Amino acid sequence: MGVKIQKPGEPGHPGGNRRTYVRVNYQGHRRTRVFNSSKAAQEYAGQVEAMLKLGKVDEVFTDPAPLAPTPTFAEAAERWWAVDGATMKGGTQDTYQNILSKHLLPTFGPRVLSDISVGDVEAWWVSIRATGLSQKRLRTIRGVLAGIFKRAVAGGLIGRNPADAISGRMGKEDREVRQVEWLTEPELVKVLSVAKERELRYYPILLTIASTGLRLGEAVGLQVGDVNLEQCKLHIRRAVRKRREGSPKSGKPKTVDVPPSTIAVLRQWIDVVRAEAAVRGQEAMWLFPSATGTPVDEPLVRKALKRILPFAGIQRRITPHALRHTYASLAIQRGVPLLVVSRQLGHASIAITADVYGHLVPEATRAAADAFEIILTSPGRNLGATPSSEAS
Repeated sequence: MGVKIQKPGEPGHPGGNRRTYVRVNYQGHRRTRVFNSSKAAQEYAGQVEAMLKLGKVDEVFTDPAPLAPTPTFAEAAERWWAVDGATMKGGTQDTYQNILSKHLLPTFGPRVLSDISVGDVEAWWVSIRATGLSQKRLRTIRGVLAGIFKRAVAGGLIGRNPADAISGRMGKEDREVRQVEWLTEPELVKVLSVAKERELRYYPILLTIASTGLRLGEAVGLQVGDVNLEQCKLHIRRAVRKRREGSPKSGKPKTVDVPPSTIAVLRQWIDVVRAEAAVRGQEAMWLFPSATGTPVDEPLVRKALKRILPFAGIQRRITPHALRHTYASLAIQRGVPLLVVSRQLGHASIAITADVYGHLVPEATRAAADAFEIILTSPGRNLGATPSSEAS
């Protein structure tokens, strides 16, 4: 009785692929089975040895049902999406779908999964890095590719993950470091004034974003019941992005404080929303509704802001997210502590806030220099003095 497993690189392996061979030689009967993973090959070899010991020779050498063909990369990507994609937030799903359609499927889609070698992945990686994509985008693309192969390995479709060959650090990015875009105090006042005059329908949501630092999706996802008019607070329980309702970006609800003047505007706005809902025969639900009572579409808010900017004398590209940056930037310049701003923005860590806005902390480095100037020039401190231990 002989059952032999031949892995890539071992004697007897035909080479040219990464599959594992199981060869059975018993009383003149021979059979060879090929597997995409060594684990599946070992399991099969163990089953054969057990059946031969029990005398079930016919079952070993009778032709089994045809094996299902190895799937293509596109089929493996569908499997990965069905298993892993279901747990992703809406924005992440959009990003990953874009990566699949634009960067991965055109190159690997129709190819048989097991035929994609490490060399193929490395060559593709070299070419895509030469396209000038940002490191953040490249890391995301690499993560999607690795995830698809990882799922295929777990399913026994291939023996190893060829994307492991391109893991590691990305190195430094050779491009200009750009600051986030934001409005100065006079610019913000002008923008909001024009919005109140020319885009009254969108004035309340733009004011809310600018005075609380909410993300656009979080503002769109606000409901009337989320506004605490007496305590001047907003309860952020959900976000709506591309008409899909989900949790806030952090995955956790939060409560933000609102300036009284903004609350006054929202108080009047809620009366309008309730009146419009009554005309439709509905109960007011969303704080910033469309004409049909559903959450307002994000593109409409962006277009309204775009229409406002020329009348405010602003030529730069300012988006609703830039209003969020404006909130943080102006608050920090006014002396609001980074930790407070970080919590209001809903950042996972104050380190994120410091990385983006730390340079705006008023006179932070100047204060440090002044402090050491006092230390170095304090009475009795003679920088040129000889240490007493060296005095003769």
